[in-house]
Order: sequence, then C-alpha cells, then structure tokens
Amino acid sequence: MIYLFYGIILLFVFIFLIKYLSNMNSNKLQSLTKITIGGVLLIISIFLLFRGLYYFSGPLLALSLWLTRLKTLYNFYNLFFKKNNSQISMDKNEAFEILGLDFNASRDDIINAHRMLIEKNHPDKGGSDYLSAKINKARDTLLEDK
Repeated sequence: MIYLFYGIILLFVFIFLIKYLSNMNSNKLQSLTKITIGGVLLIISIFLLFRGLYYFSGPLLALSLWLTRLKTLYNFYNLFFKKNNSQISMDKNEAFEILGLDFNASRDDIINAHRMLIEKNHPDKGGSDYLSAKINKARDTLLEDK
C-alpha cells in the first residue's frame, strides 16, 4: 500500500516537472540540461574514481567540468534569478532627463548620449544592472518616435 502512495506522489512530481519544462523557454531549458548532465557526470566520475577506474573517471570529470563551466552557471543564474528589465516603465520626460538631453534632440544626439552613458555605467565595467537597464529603456523610449 505504501508503494502505491509513493507511486502516486512520483506521478504528480513527474507531471509537474513535464509541465514546468514545457513552459520553459529554450535558453533556460538548455542551461538547466547542461547543469543537470554535468552534475550527474560529476557524481558518476567521483564514484568511478573511488572504485579505482581512473581511465573512465578522468574523461567524465573533464566533461562534467566543461558542461558546468562558469559561464553556464552564470547564465543559469541570470535566467532564473535576475529581474526582467523589460518591465521598466518610463515616460519621455524621464527619458530625456536620464540621457541629459533637451526635448528637441535628434536621433544622433540620443544615440551618442546613450553610448556615452552606457560606456560609463555598463555592468561589465562595474556599473549597475538597473542603471544600465534604465539607460537602455530611455534610449528605446526616445527612439520610438524618431
């Protein structure tokens, strides 16, 4: 009787997992797959290492480390835990204020002001993710009409 109960729970978990994976976009699914396969290969390689099968554990360990390299882990973190910056709302007055432009700025002025600000505040150079998202949204808002 207890096995029937475990089977029903496992069935619900499996159905939930299938629904979750089917609603996931391809980048998240690809990253999740890499992390999962890399983790399984790491466990298998450690098991084979302790069993004395060094010829098999070495390549599996290298493959697992390649699959779970730092870039994959960083992308996995960004896909699941970063805020979506497309939800930032902004009006034109705020966009002009952020880029430091006046209301009769041309398309080239908007692009140049955006380029200068994003070079200073880019996250790769120690800037804030939120601030660079606001700068990008200001540029997009102003370029919609130009």
